[in-house]
Amino acid sequence: MFNPHERRSFREGDIIFVDPARDYENGSLVIVKLANSKEATFKQLVVEGDRRFLKPLNPSWPDPIIELPSDATICGVVISKVEIF
Repeated sequence: MFNPHERRSFREGDIIFVDPARDYENGSLVIVKLANSKEATFKQLVVEGDRRFLKPLNPSWPDPIIELPSDATICGVVISKVEIF
């Protein structure tokens, strides 16, 4: 999730804090688990009407936007980070 051109950017090793009770909104950074996966992903949420999309902050990511499947679970909203030097 590293983007050298944006204020919200995360490097490998940074520690993020996630609030599972916080309501998400358009533009929130979220942790999402897909139904058929054992892993979660960390992306920006884009809401357009009834549709939800995931957008990576890294401009080099191969998929610039991914529609969020209806069976995906938003596990929480990122509220803070600690940068590791």
